[in-house]
Amino acid sequence: MKKILIIEDDVDTLDMLEMILRDSGYAIIKANRRVSVDEIISITPDLAILDVMLPYGPGNELCLAIKSNPRSKNIPVILYSASSNLKKLAKDSLADKYLEKPFDINNLLEMVKETISEFENSH
Repeated sequence: MKKILIIEDDVDTLDMLEMILRDSGYAIIKANRRVSVDEIISITPDLAILDVMLPYGPGNELCLAIKSNPRSKNIPVILYSASSNLKKLAKDSLADKYLEKPFDINNLLEMVKETISEFENSH
């Protein structure tokens, strides 16, 4: 079972994402607090989904830290946000993909499946 880490400060959104992804057959680790790159490395997720707007530091900065660390750079990351400059934030933080809020659940599920598959095929 593929393991997905979701970092989101809004508990309702976090619970909704957990339910959708768990119902689709993924193991979910969720956090609504600051998570260090070392913690992420120890979790060894098959995918990380990060909200950009977090009260304890932008998700795009965490994404860049993940992608800049040799031990975690191969963890695929999807950034999501309602930010109007999400495409640039995702590119600058080396995110694998990005998803604009509000998003369609089917689009989210397809992006998760594609991202995990692309990662498996390239490593």
